[in-house]
Formats: sequence, structure tokens, C-alpha cells
Amino acid sequence: MRAHGLTAREQEVTHLVIRGVSTTVAARRLEIAEDTVQKHLQSVFGKTGARSRGELVSLLFQTHYEPRVRDNEQRTASERPSRHGPMPG
Repeated sequence: MRAHGLTAREQEVTHLVIRGVSTTVAARRLEIAEDTVQKHLQSVFGKTGARSRGELVSLLFQTHYEPRVRDNEQRTASERPSRHGPMPG
């Protein structure tokens, strides 16, 4: 999320959004006002181009999680032995 230029607090709020936490619960956990949570969210939306919580989660999934899964799948596939055994050397 640093790639989007989010502050530490914006990252905290974003992590809670990803987990489906409401504004009220996020405010309690972070010990800040609900309005402050909303202001952080608006800033996150502005920096990421997302227009809603759902769009933010989707964007982060596509830009952070999905590429890691693809990389891991490719790495795992290249480490698997051939179905026909090792190539004769």
C-alpha cells in the first residue's frame, strides 16, 4: 500500500476495511473519531482512485494479492519434477 503513497494511519484504516470492519469499529480500535476514519478513507480513495470500500478491496486484491499468487504458482510449477522424470544428462 506504500506504492499508493498512503500514510501509516491510512494503511491502518485500509487494513481494517479489507477485513470488513465498520467505521464505528475502526474508530474504536484506532481510538479516533468516526469522522476521522471517514476522512482517512476519503484520502485513501483519492490516492488510489477507488470510489468505494468494495472498489478499494478489489483494487488492492488485483495489485497486491493476485500478482503474489501468480508468482508463487509459477515458482512452484518450475520447481516440480517433470512427469517423465529428469532429463537424461
